[in-house]
Amino acid sequence: MVTVSEAEALIGKYRIRPEKITVPLDEAPGRVLAESIKTDRDMPPFDRVAMDGIAIAFDSFEEGWRDFRVEALQQAGQPRTTLKDPHNCIEVMTGAMLPIGCDTVIRYEDVSIINKIARMKIENITRGQSIHHRAHDAKRNDTILNAGSRLAVPEITLLASVGRRDAVVFDLPRIAIVSTGNELVDIPDSPLPHQIRRSNSYTIKAAIAQLGGTSSLFHIADDRNLLERDLAKIINEYPVVILTGGVSKGKFDLVPASLEQVGVEKIFHEVSQKPGKP
Repeated sequence: MVTVSEAEALIGKYRIRPEKITVPLDEAPGRVLAESIKTDRDMPPFDRVAMDGIAIAFDSFEEGWRDFRVEALQQAGQPRTTLKDPHNCIEVMTGAMLPIGCDTVIRYEDVSIINKIARMKIENITRGQSIHHRAHDAKRNDTILNAGSRLAVPEITLLASVGRRDAVVFDLPRIAIVSTGNELVDIPDSPLPHQIRRSNSYTIKAAIAQLGGTSSLFHIADDRNLLERDLAKIINEYPVVILTGGVSKGKFDLVPASLEQVGVEKIFHEVSQKPGKP
C-alpha cells in the first residue's frame, strides 16, 4: 500500500508525449504551447504616445517656455511627423508615434489650447513622461512565451501581437473513462430498486473538461470475458484509460485480474487514503 503522495509520484513517472499540431489562433485558448515564441520586432515598435495631449521638447520647458504654438496633429496610425520649432508643440493622440524633436507628452487636462496656443496649467512635469518607449516591453527576437505555456487571454494577445495567425500546440490526449458494475445504469435511464445511475463517469469527464481535455465514456458489465475483450480494445485505442469501480476485494471486482490478463503492468494498487483504500 502506498501513500497518496507516493501514488502521485509514481503516476508522474509515466508521462504521455503528445504530438504537436497547428491550430488557428481562435481555437488555441486552453491549449498548451509546443514551441517558444519570439518577437518579430521591438515591442512597442516605436516611441508611442501614452496620453492624448501635446508633445514638446523638454529643453524648452526648462528654458522657461510655458506657451507653445501648435504646429500639427499626430494621429495614431499616421507616419511620424517632425517638430519644426523646438519652442512649439504638436498635438498627439494616444497610440501615435512620438514626433521627431519631441521627448515629453503633456496631457490635455494639464494645458489649455486657445487660438492654437497651448498654455501650461501645471509646473510638475518630467522629461519623457507619458511615453511608452520603443522596446520597453521586449526587443526584437526576445522570447516572450516558452513551450509548455498554457494559452489564456494574455498569451493569445501576445501571439496576435507578433503576427501569429495560428499556434503550434500539443495535441490533446485521447482519454477513455471506463465504468464497471451491473448495478449501474446511464443517467437517462430509470434505475430499478437495485440499481443506481453512473454519476462517477460524468464527474471525471467534467473534471477533464475543466482542464481543457476531452474524453469518451464506456461501461462494461461485471463479466470477466467482456472486461478482457473490451479493455483490450480500449487500451489499444486510447493512450489514457481511467477506470472507476471494480478494483476492490469483492468477488465481482474483476478489473485488476482483467488488466493483468490483457498485459497491463501493475505499478501500485492500494492507496492509503480516506475514504476508501483500493
